[in-house]
Amino acid sequence: MKAQFNLIKSANQSIKISFKILRSTPNKRNFKSFSYNKISIFDYSISINNSQLDVVICPSIELLSLFHKNVMGSFIYDCSVKFEVSQVDVFCEDQSLLDNVITGFLQKDFIYSIYKKDSLKERFKTSYKLKKNNNQKLKSINFLKELVSEPSNIIYPESFVKRTEKQINKSKVNIKILDQKKIKQIGLNCLLAVSQGSARQPRVMEFSKKNHSKNVDILFVGKGVCFDSGGISIKPSAGMEEMKWDMGGAAVTAAIIKYLSEINTHFSYAGIVGLVENMPSGTAYKPGDIIKSYKGINVEVLNTDAEGRLVLADIITYGCEIYKPKVVIDFATLTGAIMVALGQHYAGMFSNDDGLSDALYQSGIETNEKVWRMPLHDDFDKELNSPFVDLKNIGAGRYGGSVTAAQFLQRFVPPKTKWAHLDIAGTTWKNSGDILNSKGATGFGLTLIADFIDRYFKN
Repeated sequence: MKAQFNLIKSANQSIKISFKILRSTPNKRNFKSFSYNKISIFDYSISINNSQLDVVICPSIELLSLFHKNVMGSFIYDCSVKFEVSQVDVFCEDQSLLDNVITGFLQKDFIYSIYKKDSLKERFKTSYKLKKNNNQKLKSINFLKELVSEPSNIIYPESFVKRTEKQINKSKVNIKILDQKKIKQIGLNCLLAVSQGSARQPRVMEFSKKNHSKNVDILFVGKGVCFDSGGISIKPSAGMEEMKWDMGGAAVTAAIIKYLSEINTHFSYAGIVGLVENMPSGTAYKPGDIIKSYKGINVEVLNTDAEGRLVLADIITYGCEIYKPKVVIDFATLTGAIMVALGQHYAGMFSNDDGLSDALYQSGIETNEKVWRMPLHDDFDKELNSPFVDLKNIGAGRYGGSVTAAQFLQRFVPPKTKWAHLDIAGTTWKNSGDILNSKGATGFGLTLIADFIDRYFKN
C-alpha cells in the first residue's frame, strides 16, 4: 500500500524521497534509532539510490501506541522538509499502520499562518484517503488549532458561535445559543460579571446529541475567555498577546463535539461553553465585588484575573442541571500555576473519581497528550473560605494556585457526579511546536478525548 505527497509550491529542483515501513530490521548495523523519552520507537536508514533518497523504517517495539504510529508520520514530514523534497512516497503493508502514519504526517504539516503573505496552511497535498475516524479527528484538530490561533478581533463570543455552528453536523447534534438577555434571565451572574467590562456581549453555546438531552453519559465543558486582559487586576503587558488563546477550553469542547457529530457513537453526550471577554473599563467588575452564582453561592472577587473559574462555575452548574450527566470533563487554560508545576508537557488533571482519572491518564500515555493527576484536599479547600461570604475566588497566598482553582470548581459539581478538570494552560500553545505539531496551537485535548471515549465507553 502506498501514499504519495507532492509539494504544493513548485520547488527549484525535483527531489524525491521514498519511505518503506518494514516489519523487521534487515541489517542493524546500517540503522539509527529514533527514540523518545529514552524509548526506541523505530530504527531507520537513509541512502541515495538513482538520484532518489530512500528511507527504511522498522518498528523497534512490538506493540506500537497511537503516538508511536503518529510520530512515524511526523518523522517522515520532518525528513521531507529537511531535504527540501518535492515528492514523498510512503510504502507500508499494514493499512491501519499506514493510516495512522499519514495522520501524523498531516497533523505536523498544518500551521495556521493565513495572515502571512504567500503562506500556506500545508506544504504538501495528497490524494490518499484517510479512514473516516482519522479523517474527522484530523479535521477537528485543525479546527481547534484555527480557533485558538485567531486573534481576539476575529474570534470573540459572537464570531466563535457563528464559526462553530458551521462546523457541527446538525443532523447528529442540537445547538442552542444563549445571548446576553437570556443569560441574564437564567441568572448566570458570575459569567456576566466577567463579561461586563467588555463592549463584546457574552454568549453561552450548548450542544447535545440528537434525542439524548437528559441524563447524558458525559458532559464536556469549556472556558471561553476570548481575550483575558486580567480586567481591573490587569496583567503585565509582556506576553498579554498570548491571551487570545484563553478560550482554549471552549475550542477543545467545540472541536470534540464536531468530532463526535461526524462519527458513530454508542453513548450520549452534551457540551457547553461560556464565551466572554475579560476587559478593564468603567463597567468592569472589581476586586471586592460579591456575586451571587447560578448555584446560589455568594462569591467574593479578590482578583478579577481569576475569572475563568467564575465562568466555569456557572456553566458547570447550569449544564449539570440541564443535562444531568454521569460524567463531567471541563477544559480550561485556567492557571499559570499549573505551568510552574508541570511545564508545557503535561496538563494538570484534577478528579473526584479514580476510574475516570485512570482512563484519562492511560489515554494521555497512548496519545502523548499527557495528563498528570494533581491533588484535591480539604486543606486546600479551606483556603477559599471567608468570614464574610460563602466563597472567595482565590486562595490564601501564592502557593498551590492550580489546586485552589480546582477546589473552587469542585464546589459547583453536583454530588455523586464523576468529574475531571483539565488545566491546559501549558499545553494549548507552544511557540516552538512539539514532536507532533508545528509552531503555535497544539490542538491538545482532541486526540486525548478521541482515545478516552473508546477506552471509557468501549465505543
